[in-house]
Amino acid sequence: MKSFEQLQRQFRFAIIAAAVIFPLGTVGYMLTENMYFGDALWLTIVTLGTIGYGDIVPETSAGKIFTILLIFLGLGVVAISAQSAIEFLISPDIRRIRRRRLAERKIKQIKNHFIICGEGELVDKTISYLIRRAELRREHQREAIAAPIQHHLDRFLGKNLFRQFIENLILQFLYWRHRGQTILDVIVVITEDEEYASTLSASGLLVVNDDPTDDRTLRRANIAHARAMLVILENDADTLLTVLTARSRNHNLYLTAATQNDKLNMKIIRVGANNVLPPFEIAGQFLNNATLRPVVNDFYNSILFDQKASYQIVQLYIAEGSSWVGKSIDDLQLRERFSTGIIGLRTYYGRYFYAPSHHHVFEAGDIVLAVTPGAQIQRLQQDCMITASPAANPPDPPNWQRIPPIHTPLTSPKIYSLKEAEKMIDESSQHYIICGEGTLVRAALDFLNPARPFIVISHNDNELTSDMMKRGFRVVHGNAAEDDTLQRANVKQALAIMIVIEDKAESVLTTLNARSMNKELLIIATATSDDMIPRLRRAGADRVVSPFRIAAQFVLLATIRPVVSDFLQHVLYNYQAGIETTELYMQDNTPWIGHTIEETRLGELYKAWVIGVRQTNGRFIYAPSEKHVIQVGDVLVVITPMQHADTIRLIAHGGISQRPRTMRL
Repeated sequence: MKSFEQLQRQFRFAIIAAAVIFPLGTVGYMLTENMYFGDALWLTIVTLGTIGYGDIVPETSAGKIFTILLIFLGLGVVAISAQSAIEFLISPDIRRIRRRRLAERKIKQIKNHFIICGEGELVDKTISYLIRRAELRREHQREAIAAPIQHHLDRFLGKNLFRQFIENLILQFLYWRHRGQTILDVIVVITEDEEYASTLSASGLLVVNDDPTDDRTLRRANIAHARAMLVILENDADTLLTVLTARSRNHNLYLTAATQNDKLNMKIIRVGANNVLPPFEIAGQFLNNATLRPVVNDFYNSILFDQKASYQIVQLYIAEGSSWVGKSIDDLQLRERFSTGIIGLRTYYGRYFYAPSHHHVFEAGDIVLAVTPGAQIQRLQQDCMITASPAANPPDPPNWQRIPPIHTPLTSPKIYSLKEAEKMIDESSQHYIICGEGTLVRAALDFLNPARPFIVISHNDNELTSDMMKRGFRVVHGNAAEDDTLQRANVKQALAIMIVIEDKAESVLTTLNARSMNKELLIIATATSDDMIPRLRRAGADRVVSPFRIAAQFVLLATIRPVVSDFLQHVLYNYQAGIETTELYMQDNTPWIGHTIEETRLGELYKAWVIGVRQTNGRFIYAPSEKHVIQVGDVLVVITPMQHADTIRLIAHGGISQRPRTMRL
């Protein structure tokens, strides 16, 4: 394939050749045939075009000889010129240039948009998630359009081929007429990677292919009118410079930055970022949650990140003049009208309410976190007086900066040698095994308490072994893929194991061996690439987690739905605020069986609030009614102060660390 430079040279030759051959032919006929300019130009065009109308022909010998020379010389030049021009005009590079210019025109007109800066796997996962979310949004919009049409057609036409034909005709027209806006329509990507920019542009995204640290690049992305910006660069110094430049161009911009380590976090906040998120730390916390609290993990995942889930979480801003102001949840009948439950609410001043009472009255400035069927989102937003377009939603006031919490990993006063640890592990049961190596497993262990029933398998990582022993963890050092190492961790008596091993073969083998030793073990494994996901599942993993996908989803959530992100960070496992989301397994001996949630008095006695119930069929009830009757086999998802967590687990399970025989679903 010819390069773009070659095509450019050939196109220039085509223009020059045309500029020479046509005047030459015209002048030649004027001299040899004594023609007027118009007739001479006409004869030149029909000769070189091989049209030959015959209305004007050369009559002199000199004219005929000139025509022969013009045909031999001119036809070849015209043919080559035409070919060069066509190749140039239809070349992929020209298509890319046209797409870029069209994108630049659109970007100049766009407002309240989101900007994503960077390239690499984290950005790629972020964009992939956005594309899936946009597809889901379109499906829900189509469902909302189709439902009333199908209802009326069923009434009047019944079910037959003619009715199906009419339905398809009407729906196709309505889909075209009411094509709603999705998040992709208000996303601008800035990347230095030319090939990646081309791929994104071909997918229909608005792309600026340039250096994000450059002020001119940010201006081309129309940053002055942007609503939020996500910076995911490979170098934290570049991230800091980009944040500084962006803040100087838009003081109201909501800025989220993903950093490689925490050394520059506070400086990035000082130069203007609203939120700084370390991807490995995020992935580590989600891994902990998936291993230690699998039902809580499934609950949040189903409403936040699962594209196939029927229910989604929506943040609703109650503006001044909203029809919801001054009304209670009971007054609005959200569950009856929209099948919607409310799991949380943040007031204008930043105070959180969890699973607010049905008597709670809404005020202007409240931001409601509602869980609703996807097809009802648009109706719910309209009822709350929110425009359904992502670009038109009001900003989330006030535009706070989230100061990164200083987290100090917990330590135990008792330090165990490897031999002492193995002796204690032999006597352990219903414990959790954290197995792996490297940065990610460290990030997970940073948020765990060594005094709890955790066993660490250091996968031939001497530094990890030393550091975790100093913190007071019971550590087994060795190759996790070997049976002997798993046996020393007493895997047969364990409740769950987290496997974070970079080597693909060893990760699969560890999973396979752990499953063969304990059929009831909950196994959470990490996949370094997408092709590993089915292999680990076949080996026996209950859940396979992609760290980059988790990090991408969360940093995106923090950018486009910051209140939802703040809520999750606040309630998931928050040492600073002393709040956690826990799961309570309803067993035969649980005293709450047969009672309503209201009758448990969890809120009154322990300031604990039930935001979800997983039923025995695996389905969730989101923000259940206070009148919900608790059954054996239910799992309550509860937000509670950490100081009361052990107490309510003791009541529900009969022991602080007591769990069912297996945590596998």
